[in-house]
Amino acid sequence: MAEELAAQVAGGLAGRLRLLAAALDRLDRLESGSGEWLSSFAGLELAEAAAALTLRALQTSADPANLAILAALAEDDSLTVGQLIETTGIGRLVLSERLNDLVQIGMATRMIDTDHAQITAAGAGLVKLIDQIISEVTDQYLVAAAQQGKL
Repeated sequence: MAEELAAQVAGGLAGRLRLLAAALDRLDRLESGSGEWLSSFAGLELAEAAAALTLRALQTSADPANLAILAALAEDDSLTVGQLIETTGIGRLVLSERLNDLVQIGMATRMIDTDHAQITAAGAGLVKLIDQIISEVTDQYLVAAAQQGKL
């Protein structure tokens, strides 16, 4: 189960990485016209970029307020910003900025025209993985406490 969730998150992050590389490739072609940057990306920068994007996604998603936003989005197909405010208790401006952070790392999407947000497959997988880890930590604590007679 954890491997499937990790693959789901990795797939979303890889998609985000492809979009970022494509955007930089377009910029490179506009600036120099060569397109050379993308041809060397996989050999020179891919490992660093994949690690940076993965760690940024984990760091951003692990923030309690951001995780609350993702958890709320995981419960519904689409929520308005107003519904997210009600669910999380986070004010509109802060919620908007946090949601933008989650969109930047590929964990959520936002439709400005309808004021809705949705979780991505990567975001849903990460929420499930975090929930699974929390559950396992709880279980292991209870087992150890029971073995020590502390329950």
